[in-house]
Amino acid sequence: MPWIIFAAVIWLFILLFLRSQLGKFWSAGIWALIVGYCLNDIFVANQFYSFQELLYPFQGLPIGYLIGLAGVGIIIINFLPEEKAWQLPYLILLSFLFTGIEFLAVEQGYILYLQWSLFYSFLYKLIALIAIAWLSNLTVRRRRGYFFR
Repeated sequence: MPWIIFAAVIWLFILLFLRSQLGKFWSAGIWALIVGYCLNDIFVANQFYSFQELLYPFQGLPIGYLIGLAGVGIIIINFLPEEKAWQLPYLILLSFLFTGIEFLAVEQGYILYLQWSLFYSFLYKLIALIAIAWLSNLTVRRRRGYFFR
């Protein structure tokens, strides 16, 4: 049930505040879903960690979590700074934020670490966010003249 609530909160935020941007950034959600699914599937299959309280599992991953990841991708790319110099600090800050949220999920028993630590989680999130930002920049048209400043 916590994963359904996670997805509902993310998508409620998008529908309330980013509805007009949804058509522009939908591909970022697809990239976040693909990157998140592939990496989490590898880590869960190799028993680094596991998700608990799976209401609707898909290969060991909660469906609510995957749906929420798509929404998180849209939110991240919507607020990604235009200037390249600010993008990495933004992604590092988000990695810290998401690692903190994951820490709370571990403490509540929603995620079980088997061969994993918060440091690995931070690095995994940072690499995943960089990949999502890079892939989204290939498909999301952010602004005119973006590459020629």
